[in-house]
Amino acid sequence: MKKIKSKPKATFKNFILSVFYYAACFFVFIFLVNNVFIELITHGRPNITRKEFDYLLVGSFIVGVACGCRVWLFTKIDERNEKK
Repeated sequence: MKKIKSKPKATFKNFILSVFYYAACFFVFIFLVNNVFIELITHGRPNITRKEFDYLLVGSFIVGVACGCRVWLFTKIDERNEKK
């Protein structure tokens, strides 16, 4: 019995989904580490302000786009190498 390998395709939909996935993961991780744990240790209370939240959203979006581009680019390279 042959195993069927399912390779992901480099589509715009997969790019957008990976951007949102990585942005959400980075947002949750940095929110917990920076705004809760570190602020709790240094100041005794978490720092959850609108300004901090906006900075975190922008940073998360930038990281999401960078990681999404990386995933999309490597998938495109794999597709190209598979055709050869």
